[in-house]
Amino acid sequence: MRSLFLGICILPASLVVGCGFGKVLDAPPTRALTGPAIPAAPVQDPLPLDSFNVDPCGVLGRAEVAALIADPPDKVKAERYSVGYDRACKWDQFRAGSLTVGIPRAATGSLEERVDQHKRDPSKFSHWRELSISGLPAVEQVGNPPTFEYNGSTLKACTVEVGATDTELLEFQYSQVNDAKSQYWGDDRCAVALKAAEFVIGNLRGR
Repeated sequence: MRSLFLGICILPASLVVGCGFGKVLDAPPTRALTGPAIPAAPVQDPLPLDSFNVDPCGVLGRAEVAALIADPPDKVKAERYSVGYDRACKWDQFRAGSLTVGIPRAATGSLEERVDQHKRDPSKFSHWRELSISGLPAVEQVGNPPTFEYNGSTLKACTVEVGATDTELLEFQYSQVNDAKSQYWGDDRCAVALKAAEFVIGNLRGR
């Protein structure tokens, strides 16, 4: 398992910017741009996943991690993550928050199947919203109950699932200790998951 901290910068003194000397961002990040729900399949503009499959922890840059988890992100730990996923990366700094971006195991099914699951039993979700982001179909959901126990702490999470292709999901789950607030997003966990999706989709399309 690869594990790294994002605070390592080896640069000439004249080029060191945001390497542990204060915030990386000059201003708070803006919210992700979302659109109305679109059909889960067929996906009109599939997302290329080749670079994600090779290096899932390489899909977010330092400034993006600062926007999502903690600014500066020097203590944010990034590592490949396999529980429930074929390929994934997890960025974590305990009370600051935890973000997992990954392709769930095949048994999870496509986004179309996920939408059908919700129709059959909506009681499994305390929050559900169908939308689009960066031209891709997506759902934003919170489980029921909305909180869960992990390593002795009570956490609350929001998950955004994006239809990357007709058969593959790209999942973004942001969780945080229940009584904690994000540096830039307050207690809006879904806003973090959506912004992560916007960042990653843009990065993958740019490669």
